[in-house]
Amino acid sequence: MNIPEGMNADPTDCLLLTKTIYGLVQSAREFYKKLISVLKTIGFKENKSDPCLLSKWSQNDILIIGIYVDDCLVIGKEPQINQLIVELKENGFSLKIENNLTDYLSCRVIKDYDMNRVLILQPHLINNLQAKFGKEVERKRVYKTPGTPRFKIVRPSDEDDAIDENLQSRYRSGVGMLLYLTKYSRPDLCNVVRELSKCMDKATMGTYLEMLRVIKFVIDTKNFGLRVQPERKLKNWSLRVFCDSDWAGDSETRISVTGFIVYLMNVPVCWRSKAQKGVTLSSSEAEYVAISEAVKEIKFIYYLLQGIGIDIELPIIVKTDNIGAIFMAQNSSSGVRTCHVDTRYHYICENVEDGIIKIEFVKSMENDSNIFTKNVTQEIYEKHVKNFLEDSTGEYND
Repeated sequence: MNIPEGMNADPTDCLLLTKTIYGLVQSAREFYKKLISVLKTIGFKENKSDPCLLSKWSQNDILIIGIYVDDCLVIGKEPQINQLIVELKENGFSLKIENNLTDYLSCRVIKDYDMNRVLILQPHLINNLQAKFGKEVERKRVYKTPGTPRFKIVRPSDEDDAIDENLQSRYRSGVGMLLYLTKYSRPDLCNVVRELSKCMDKATMGTYLEMLRVIKFVIDTKNFGLRVQPERKLKNWSLRVFCDSDWAGDSETRISVTGFIVYLMNVPVCWRSKAQKGVTLSSSEAEYVAISEAVKEIKFIYYLLQGIGIDIELPIIVKTDNIGAIFMAQNSSSGVRTCHVDTRYHYICENVEDGIIKIEFVKSMENDSNIFTKNVTQEIYEKHVKNFLEDSTGEYND
């Protein structure tokens, strides 16, 4: 590497770099700056909600490019895409072109043109899980749910109960791989993986066995993927959200769990299972906090879509199964039961009053976000996952 400025040395000297440190390697950042600069000069505009999403309008057509480090996904009509490729090459970029979208960010994309649907799977990751943990789970029975129903993880209070460092390292690796799986293709694993992630530094043998149970379930359902099939009956672009909470679900901290799933044209685009930041004093307050988290994500998606010229039908419907939370969201009042609630959560009321959000009641059994807050029974699990997961075996004409 070059001699740092201010260091006394001969101009022809250089230093031998023995170890890279965070922030020293700037190649990815410089690539991004160069790419964005070139894209802007040929007519692309950054999305204000996400600078890694750019779009270019020409007459009535739009060309969209999504950037993930140096992997770029381009969506548009073929002539415009070919023109973009030519312009990038003219500006010095060396490109590897893949025609049809079949694999992106380690996700396999299976298209069924007859049914106008797509399935997203992560077979590479599941194969890695099987290679690493296959021998430990091969004799386990076939499970019908990702996690043991009503099972909650408690951190060990005694060091003697914790597993050794070798198993702890395997535990961290396994949970990390499962976390990446929930990110793109397996929303049904969100809650159990969130539970497992509570013990990344100190797990018990019971917790380790629960992780193996999840891995066994994933391997047995490796052909299951996220179904992308827009609802043709809908005339306008619409967002629909299901939201739920598990009040005081953590037996140690008594912190509640937020869970929600967002559908765009009946396609799941965002989901979350997350512990809340503080203790709530009632189930209505826990649900109110959960709705506020969902509304923040809704606003991001709303502005992201506006940036590429898509108008969303308002109000956006948020469904919850708690009457008290609905009342709090629709009535900007303060009383003995709500005066202690953090003001940031009243962000919901502002969006309700502006007509952007509408909170509606849904029965608990019809609430798709139910599986994001607790480990449920087989009946409840199968009822909800059919809305966003599908088995790819023998059904897709790619």
